[in-house]
Amino acid sequence: MNILIPDTWLREHLQTKASKTDIQKYLSLSGPSVERIYDDEVYDIEVTTNRVDSMSVRGIAREAATILKRAGKAATLKQIHFPPIQKHPNKNLPLPEIIYETDTIHRVLAVVMTDVQHLDSPEFMKKRLAEIGVNAHEALIDISNYITHELGHPCHVFDYDKIMDMGGKIIIKEAHKGKKFVTLDEVEHETLGGEIVFESESGEIIDLPAIKGTLNTCVDKNSKSILFWLESLDAKKVRYASMSHAIRTVAAQLNENNVDPNLGKEVMEYGVHLFSTLCQAKVASQLYDYFPDRRVPKTVKVQLSTIKNYLGIELQESEIKEILTDLDCQVEIKNGVVNVTPPTFRSDIEIEADVIEELARIYGYHNLPSKLMDGPLPIKPDPNTNYELENLIKHFLADIGWQEIYSYSLVSEKQALDSGYKLSEHLKLANPLKEENTYLRRSLIPSLIEVINANPMQKHMSVFELACVYHPRKNDLPAQPLKLTLLSNKNYRETKGDLLNLFDRLFIFSRNQELIIVEKIDKEIRMPIAKQEADLLIKNGKSKTKIGTLSILKNQLTAIELDLKSLIDVSSKYPNYKKLIKTAAIIEEMTFTLQKSTAVGDLMTTFKNLDQRIKKVELLNIYKNNYSFSFIFQDNRVNISSEEVEPIRQNIVKVGKDEFKANLVGQV
Repeated sequence: MNILIPDTWLREHLQTKASKTDIQKYLSLSGPSVERIYDDEVYDIEVTTNRVDSMSVRGIAREAATILKRAGKAATLKQIHFPPIQKHPNKNLPLPEIIYETDTIHRVLAVVMTDVQHLDSPEFMKKRLAEIGVNAHEALIDISNYITHELGHPCHVFDYDKIMDMGGKIIIKEAHKGKKFVTLDEVEHETLGGEIVFESESGEIIDLPAIKGTLNTCVDKNSKSILFWLESLDAKKVRYASMSHAIRTVAAQLNENNVDPNLGKEVMEYGVHLFSTLCQAKVASQLYDYFPDRRVPKTVKVQLSTIKNYLGIELQESEIKEILTDLDCQVEIKNGVVNVTPPTFRSDIEIEADVIEELARIYGYHNLPSKLMDGPLPIKPDPNTNYELENLIKHFLADIGWQEIYSYSLVSEKQALDSGYKLSEHLKLANPLKEENTYLRRSLIPSLIEVINANPMQKHMSVFELACVYHPRKNDLPAQPLKLTLLSNKNYRETKGDLLNLFDRLFIFSRNQELIIVEKIDKEIRMPIAKQEADLLIKNGKSKTKIGTLSILKNQLTAIELDLKSLIDVSSKYPNYKKLIKTAAIIEEMTFTLQKSTAVGDLMTTFKNLDQRIKKVELLNIYKNNYSFSFIFQDNRVNISSEEVEPIRQNIVKVGKDEFKANLVGQV
C-alpha cells in the first residue's frame, strides 16, 4: 500500500539534517520506495504488505533512522513518551460489559472519557490530515485518524451514552447470515456470516470492528462522553469481512496484515492525552486491557558461514550486531551462530533468509559485489535434452489441436495426494504464500485436471505441458525429470490415436520398434483418481523400454504421462533408411464389427504379426461399432497375386473372430 507522510511530521520522530532528497534516495535504496515528493513536502511511499510496521509515520522514521545512519547521514529515532492514563478522581462512569463469544480476539483496550468539548482541530492537525488525503472534521473525530496514521495501529471512538442506552453490553462474536447494519457513511450492508461483529444486548450490530464503525454508535455533535477503544482481531477474519463488504479502509489494511497488538498501550495513552488536551475530556474509568494473545517473538538462529554464502561477503560480527540492533532486534553472537530475537512488530522475521535479507538491504544491495560467474561457459548441450525434438513435439501437438499450458510447480495437499504419493513423500515448502501452493509436485496430471475443470464450457479440450516433477532424494537435491503430460476430455480411442500419430512423427515405429501397452491390475494403480492405468513400453527386438503411463481417470479424462528422456531415446528426427521394395503391393479394406471392450490397438498388432507379407495395418474409419481397416500386402521378392493373399485374408478373419470376437462385415 502507499502512504503519504509530510516531512515536518516525519521529523517529529526522526532527528536528522538529511535533506528530503537524501531521505528519498536512501530509503528507496534500502527500504520502502519513496516514489515522489509532492509540493516539496509530502513523501509518497510504497510499503510492501509484509511490512505493516512501516505503514505509519513512526514506522518510516524507524526505517529512515537505521538506513540513513548506514549511508553516513547522522540520524536517530526520537524517543516518545506519553503520560500514563489516570482516572479523574471526581468522574466515575462504568465500562460497558464486554462479552467474548469468539476466540479470534488478540487484544482489546478501552477507557471512558467524559465532559467532551466539541472543538476544532488545531491547524497543524488539519494541515497534516489534508496533506495525507483525510478530511478534517472536529478534534473529537480527527484524533483517531491522526493517531492511526502516526503510530500505525487503528483506534476507534464510540458514543458512550448510545452504547449504554442500548443495554450497556458489547458482545464480540461471529455474525450470522442476513443481519443488516449501516456504516458511518450511511451505506447499508448485510452480513454474509462469519464476520467478527460487535452486537448490543438486543442483537443489533453496533460495530464492524477493525474495519469501520456503524452509524448507530458513532459520535456526533451531541456526544458528551466517549468510549475510546482499540481492538486487535484475527487478520484472516478482518480480510474476509473487508473484502466481502468491499469496505477498504486504512484500518482494514493495517489489521489484515497482522498489526502488532503490543502497540495498543502506547496508542491508548497518546489518544487519551490528545482528547484531554484538545477536547478537555476527563478520564472517567480505569483502563480496560484484555490481552489473551501476547506475542512471544521466536529466536532465529543463523550461521555466520550461511550469511557469507548468501551475501558473497564476510560482514564483521560487530557490523552484523549493529545492523540488527538498530532494527530493534535482540542479538547474541556465539560460536559462529547469530541468535536474533526480532521485536514484536517485526512478525515478518521468521527464518534464516529473513535475517539475511535484513542485513543485505540495510548494508545496501548496491554495496554487494558484482561478479561474473567463475569458469568457462558450457559449450556442450545437456546430453539428456534434445531441444529440436522438444520443439518438434510441441509444434506437432499444437498442430493437431492440443493446447500447451504452464502451471505452478507447487500444488495443494489434495493435488499432491491425487498424484498417488503420500504427503510425506513430497517436498513441502516451509513458508508457503498460499495453501494451494505448498508441495512440489510429483506428477503434472492433477495440475492439468485443474485447467480442464476451470473450462467447463469446452466440450473438447486437450492440453499438454512439458515441465519438471520433483522426486525427493535423501541428503541431496530432488531428482527433476522432465515429463511430457497430455490430458484430454476426448474419448480414449481418439486420445490414444493422437499419441500414436505423435509416435509416428517421431519415427518411433520406423526403427523396427513397437508400442506395448501393459495394463495394471487394480492394486498396482498408483493414482486414486485413476480407473485404469497401463505402462507404455517400446519394444525393440528383445529389449523393452518403459516410456510412461496411460490412465483413464474416474472423471472420464484420459491422461498420458511420458518421461521425456526415455521418449527421446526411442525417437528420431528422421526416419531410418529402408531400401525400397520394388515389388507391387495389394491394398485392401476390411470392416469388422467390434465389441466396446475390444482393444483396437492390440487387434491391429495381432493382424500385422500374422504374416510377414502384411506390411501395414491402418484404421481408416469408425461408424458405430464398425471399424474399417486398410491392409497392405507385399512380398519383398516377387509380385504377390490376389490368390496368394486369399489364405492370409481368411486367417485374418478367423483370428479376428476367435481371439477378439470381431465379425467381418460382408464376405472375403
